[in-house]
Amino acid sequence: MLKNTLQRTRAGILHIASRNRKALRDVPPGLYDYWARSAPAEFPGIPTDAFFYARATDALLTFFECMKRHRMPCALPSKAADSVWHAWLRHDPVGLDAFCERHYEQRIPHVEAAAMSGGMDLPLARCLVMARTLDRQFLPGPDVPRLFATDRKLRMPGGFGYRARRGLMVLSELNERGLAAGATRVPPGTDPWFLFEAGLIGGYDLDRWRLRYASQGGGTTGGGDWGGAGGSCGGDGSAGCDGGGNDGGGEGGGCGSSCGGCGGGGGD
Repeated sequence: MLKNTLQRTRAGILHIASRNRKALRDVPPGLYDYWARSAPAEFPGIPTDAFFYARATDALLTFFECMKRHRMPCALPSKAADSVWHAWLRHDPVGLDAFCERHYEQRIPHVEAAAMSGGMDLPLARCLVMARTLDRQFLPGPDVPRLFATDRKLRMPGGFGYRARRGLMVLSELNERGLAAGATRVPPGTDPWFLFEAGLIGGYDLDRWRLRYASQGGGTTGGGDWGGAGGSCGGDGSAGCDGGGNDGGGEGGGCGSSCGGCGGGGGD
């Protein structure tokens, strides 16, 4: 009882402090109960307390804000947030479309990673740069924006464990207890060279990142004159995360759980 009260209190504080507080007030009140009943069947082991739901919902709305500002398909880097999106789609798809039109000026179609013909790297990169912009972070990285940190902070079973290491943002799959397990890698869509070649950051930003972190000796997938871990860093979103990886697994190769399309579309 005490734990439940604490989690509800934390959820209330999050609602007050969130940049999404106006939209959070408009989330259907019955969605939490529906999510708590249905999510465990789709996401085994997922916690269903009030704070987990509040943080996951807040992350989903931040993703919707990234979509609104970018106006291009973006990949959702959180399975916790995706659990709320899936529940909302089942619970009230018409209401969800209306909610997105009210707050984000468009419907945001849910597109599974497997349906993204161009791969998930470029949509993930778009989401990363916009999430860092919202959090007022250095765009090339390695700061992990709040949206990308959601699964690790909530210990989402099977989620995405993004963190900063040696000037880069790296990813580890989270195990059934929500703890990092297996190998760690740099998803191409988070690599500063990829962000530059995709036109998401400028040469000045890339040079600042190189000067700041070259002494740490971190490798990149794009390489440049740093050397790298192999793989392409082209800006067409065709390599890397889509379809797996050494430790990826799951949808989007462990980089993005699903994707938001624009204007009823989806894909690149």
